[in-house]
Amino acid sequence: MERFLQMIGVVAALYVAYRLSLGKWDYTSPQKREQRKTELKEAGLSTRFYFMHARTQGVLTLLSGGLFTFYWLYKQWLYVLRGFKRVGNEPLQGGAFRRAIGGVWSFFALAELINRTSEYMRKPTSWPAALWGTLWLGGLVVVFCPVHYGWRILGYLLWCLAPSVYQRRINSLTSEHISAFPRTIEILVTLCGAACALGIGALVRALLK
Repeated sequence: MERFLQMIGVVAALYVAYRLSLGKWDYTSPQKREQRKTELKEAGLSTRFYFMHARTQGVLTLLSGGLFTFYWLYKQWLYVLRGFKRVGNEPLQGGAFRRAIGGVWSFFALAELINRTSEYMRKPTSWPAALWGTLWLGGLVVVFCPVHYGWRILGYLLWCLAPSVYQRRINSLTSEHISAFPRTIEILVTLCGAACALGIGALVRALLK
């Protein structure tokens, strides 16, 4: 529990730093607006993302033990790699599958890209990737910690629902209707994820006995 509270403290510190830096960008003059737009383009933006209903994503992730997130990462990077734009046309390294497997670090990179693109499009942005990424991974850690079940449930919710925050930001970039009914492949991935999660849970219990 002490580590979890320390993690919350780190998140709070990162948020304060964000509010004092990027969160306080001044757009009152054309020069400052152009300066910020140039910085965003130099860091990289994307013209493509994978759209799905954020509530549907949250439900499927909860049902799959959180493993649906890795499929979500794969689909997002698959689209992003086709639509990524940066000053100098320097491409991103690594394919979508590799980035999905390395979700522990690629989640942060994707979240930063989503926020940059949202800001460039003058859409609402989420907390920085460092904040939501820490909560996402911290939630998974809490699930396996010897703490009260209430804390484990909270950790599980963070692990499953943090990605939905960024899906909401992605969906704000389009005016098209997004169906709440999941695609067939999404349902199959959820079922496979649930089976894997149950297997992992049974293995952990057996090892702890």
